[in-house]
Amino acid sequence: MAILSMNKIPCVIKTITNSGGVSFVCMEFGAHRLFAMLLGGARDTTQAMGASVAALFKESEVMVCDKDYTKISARNRFVSEVLRVESSEVLARVVFAFEGLEISALISAQAYQELGIEVGKVFGWFVKSSEVMLEYA
Repeated sequence: MAILSMNKIPCVIKTITNSGGVSFVCMEFGAHRLFAMLLGGARDTTQAMGASVAALFKESEVMVCDKDYTKISARNRFVSEVLRVESSEVLARVVFAFEGLEISALISAQAYQELGIEVGKVFGWFVKSSEVMLEYA
């Protein structure tokens, strides 16, 4: 098998939201919207609006599902209760109760709002097997 390659989609920047050194960028490619979370913030955001850019992402970061979203390629799938949430204008940290542990997910504030995440509700969460590391005891 060949070495990992990058996917590349030509886009136009539509909106940028900044908070605490993190930028959430909404881009369009035809009728599709793509989003990027940039740590360290975006460059000059006044110049970036409407700019043509390429959205780049590793092929190892793409998950696959059936057309009804009922089956997904992520190997690590869990369902847990939400313990707490910390949210800013750009990011939300969702903390789950998992078998006596706390597992946190850093997601966009937009996704947090769209999903209707609240403390006490139960949600699914996923971890791609390519993103799991091992630490020996």
